Amino acid sequence: EGANVSTNKDLIVSWEPVTKTIDDKPVNIIAYQLIIEKDEEPPEHMIGKMGLSMYLPSSVTEIRIPKEFFEPNTSYVWEVLAIEESGNQALMSSFFSTLS
Repeated sequence: EGANVSTNKDLIVSWEPVTKTIDDKPVNIIAYQLIIEKDEEPPEHMIGKMGLSMYLPSSVTEIRIPKEFFEPNTSYVWEVLAIEESGNQALMSSFFSTLS
């Protein structure tokens, strides 16, 4: 949360796998969704913010985002959604900024 990251190298995004519900019962996660967006309003004629969204198999809890995706001195927000087989979702989110 609140990290400052370099735009000189790729960024490794990782999270802990979700294996239990909030009340400590086993859960079957079928996929994760990773969303990274610039923390700013989109241009007037653009629908949505500049960013990326990807669905990943439940076995994937780490992915490399190429340095070319990021702009220097920019704030980003990120979310990881854990999607359970019945459709329930758990959300983790935070923010970070890039350095010059």
